[in-house]
Amino acid sequence: MGSDEPPERAEVAEQDGESAGDEPDLTSMNLRTSVLTLAFPAAMRMGLHSVVEMVSLMIVGGLGAEAIAAVGVGKRVVQMANAVFKALSVGSTAVVARYVGAKDREGADRVVSQSILFSVAVGCMTAILGVFFARQMMTGMMIFQEVPDAAVIDQGVGYMRYLSAFYILALPLFMSNAVMQGAGDMKTPLYLMAYMNITNLICAYVFVNGVGPFPTMGVAGVGLAAGWARGSAGLIAVWILATRRTVIGLNLRECLKVDWTLFRSIVGVGFPAAVENFVRRGSQILYTMIIAYLGTVAMAANSIAMSIQSFSFMPGFGFGLAGTALVGQNLGAKQPERAEDAGFECLKWALGCCILMGAVFFVAPQLITHLYTDDVEVMQLTISCLRVIALAMPFLAMIQVFSGGLRGAGDTTFVMLATLIGNWGIRLLGSYILGVYFGLGLIGVWIAMAGDQMGRGLLLMWRFKKGRWKTIQLIDQKDEQQAVEEPAGADIRRPTASGRKPAGQKSPSPVRVPSADSDDST
Repeated sequence: MGSDEPPERAEVAEQDGESAGDEPDLTSMNLRTSVLTLAFPAAMRMGLHSVVEMVSLMIVGGLGAEAIAAVGVGKRVVQMANAVFKALSVGSTAVVARYVGAKDREGADRVVSQSILFSVAVGCMTAILGVFFARQMMTGMMIFQEVPDAAVIDQGVGYMRYLSAFYILALPLFMSNAVMQGAGDMKTPLYLMAYMNITNLICAYVFVNGVGPFPTMGVAGVGLAAGWARGSAGLIAVWILATRRTVIGLNLRECLKVDWTLFRSIVGVGFPAAVENFVRRGSQILYTMIIAYLGTVAMAANSIAMSIQSFSFMPGFGFGLAGTALVGQNLGAKQPERAEDAGFECLKWALGCCILMGAVFFVAPQLITHLYTDDVEVMQLTISCLRVIALAMPFLAMIQVFSGGLRGAGDTTFVMLATLIGNWGIRLLGSYILGVYFGLGLIGVWIAMAGDQMGRGLLLMWRFKKGRWKTIQLIDQKDEQQAVEEPAGADIRRPTASGRKPAGQKSPSPVRVPSADSDDST
């Protein structure tokens, strides 16, 4: 590949595992540098999101416990749409990572185009359901209460309708982030989510409180702010991909027709992840119903505790995404041992961060909780829950890193099974036994959550160390062999502006989903 850079710069770039004038080659650069290069922007993105969620809930907190509960319950319902979307995003991330690792950029671009098309379709269905059936879904969430709290339902309906209406643009945003992460670009999603979260925060304050010409909307304003921020960021993300301002690109003509072969391949990898998300979201729905049965104070305390706990997701989220990209790309480059080393390098950093966060939750939870509410009963209950979950923080790091690594390898079935065992067999059953039957209330529910994290963390670590994920094939072996034969920094050809392939470039081979022989998920 030609370069405008001086020979000295090109030589240094190649030594660092970077093609001159191109993105760093994550399959050859220093492993620790690779991990931090990917994890830091992703962790920053999660951290910014957590801060905005925290401040948004603080804004709502001034409206009372019912408002806090309405946002918490409404958010659970809307998130069920993510279960279907997960089949597309996880599959797309894994397949894009393999194509990039195999130096087949055109194949990666085809995955991007089809993935955006599918995300728009799922977004349309989500918007229709959320707008027209919000009341029925909110009422169903309160079914275990003898007398459902009408204030919580009414406020939650407004929140859900505004948030759902923008999902036609929100899901393309999340899909754009997913495919860019699979290609190793963590910075562009960071910038996109920074814009989204800052816009969300400003709009939430304006819409909730009725600043200037805007009416006072209360809880509904939080939904409108989040929807508008996601929708506008979604348009920007699609523009970035369409104008090829990142590692991979979007061919708009490819978005006008469905490639069913590619669709089946993506869903074949992502379907277990969709089932996993249905399992997790379904358990969370029942989990929320149990908490609703415990009363409005319990619902408000749970919402605050979950918001504060989301800060602990920040490091694991970053290193988990780093593991997904590094495992996928190194397997595509036929370097399975380096892929395994990348997973444990990610775990080392994630463990240190999560242990530190757990210490803060255990020693000084009252300092954070006081920022949300002045309700003494809600504060005391929230503090107890945070001290319980602080003990399980190291296992949360294991879950996020090893599930990310296994997804990057295509071993999504086992991650789904681990989620089924943890969420339903430990968390949900334990929540009912401890929280309701033995009368421990919300504290019993959070003890069950801690048990779930411990069990899943150990199970996923065992699977990753076993190493069977190294044999899963997501693209044809001849494509991977071609990548191995290419020298470091080889030309990763792109389609020309007209959409034609450069001379001498082969069409990408079909993507293959894991076979039963290569994916033993016992």
